[in-house]
Amino acid sequence: MNMHKLLASISKEAKIIIRDREALLLLFVMPLAFVLIMSLAMRDAFKEKGRVIFPIVILDMDGGRVGREIINAFSNTKYFRVDTSPNNEERVREDISRGNHKFAVIIPAETTRKAVSRAKAQMGTTNYKQAGALSIRLMADPTIQAVHRSIVISSLNRILQGIETKMLIEQFAAIAEEATGINIGIQQGEAAKIIRIFSEVTDEYTGSAGGNAMPTSVQQSVPAWSLFAMFFLVIPLSVAFIKEKQQGSLLRLKSMPVPAWVVLAGKMIPYFVINQLQFVFMMLVGMYLLPFLGGDALEIGNGPGGIALLTISASSAAIGYGLLIATFCKTSEQATTLGGTSVIIFGAIGGIMVPKFVMPSFMQKLTVISPMSWGLEGFIDIFVRGGNINNVLPEASMLFLFATVCFSIAALRFRFMFR
Repeated sequence: MNMHKLLASISKEAKIIIRDREALLLLFVMPLAFVLIMSLAMRDAFKEKGRVIFPIVILDMDGGRVGREIINAFSNTKYFRVDTSPNNEERVREDISRGNHKFAVIIPAETTRKAVSRAKAQMGTTNYKQAGALSIRLMADPTIQAVHRSIVISSLNRILQGIETKMLIEQFAAIAEEATGINIGIQQGEAAKIIRIFSEVTDEYTGSAGGNAMPTSVQQSVPAWSLFAMFFLVIPLSVAFIKEKQQGSLLRLKSMPVPAWVVLAGKMIPYFVINQLQFVFMMLVGMYLLPFLGGDALEIGNGPGGIALLTISASSAAIGYGLLIATFCKTSEQATTLGGTSVIIFGAIGGIMVPKFVMPSFMQKLTVISPMSWGLEGFIDIFVRGGNINNVLPEASMLFLFATVCFSIAALRFRFMFR
């Protein structure tokens, strides 16, 4: 008997949801818009383990060995995109100040000649003297983040140290050959082959889907905004519940032999189905639509069971929270304000709107209070770290616990109201 009542309650709630087509459409269009915008806009910032490509202009007024080696070093580094077309320092300076260029390296005239002379002086073969070391200038757009500026400065200093070391070794070899008469065989530009002791350091991290240590823009945006959309259901769910209470529907149900759990379950199940459809829709967008638009493709890795578990647990947490809001708010305005504001705060704290890895350390610790953060961390475990259902059990358990607490409090409150 109760099963028939449950089906009737589900049917009634589904008709109410479908009747408001605009609100139903918004539940799918909103996360779609966020996923497309954020995935495409943040693609380069997340690209290849969060790698940022630094466009850099090199004005080579030297035309000698130093200029060539600096250009080759930056060109052969995957983190830089080199432009050597500018030939006027004033124009470069103006472009930097206007933000047309992000970084510019200026190599003064006769840098190679002076560098060789200084190397000879360092080895004591000449009496060449010069006030201070040679200066290679770097200009940066004032809006560039300090961390990016320091990366470029560090890279340029490393390149110059390499050139300096090679020049000194070449001069040392020349002195040795002159003193002993033995041809050591070190020619200009060959010193690097001899002095390298350690190989280049590379990232040995291997995860899923390409082995990224950090999420791509798609791996971040698809689960993040899917979770946000799930919790955003708190508004239509709570508003519909309050309207029924204000219109007397709950009083009529109270006069019938309908258990309170049937009423609550009838409201939960249609929204649970909507949550699952939302997530599947977002997954398909990440897997097929975003690559078509030029973004990265979402690869689900080897954890479909973990994805399903996280989706179910996150949906349960979202619906439980929606019922909690609905049973304690007296008006739809209260429910909309409290529900919408709290969901936005959960999203902001939980790494949905701002990725967790770019937050300061104290904010990263604060993310643990947001249920959206638990779900997002679970999806990152699967998409990025190559995890499976066992790896996401802690996050899923936390979401189910949150859902249980919300359901329990909402059920007690509703039973009190129903009586």
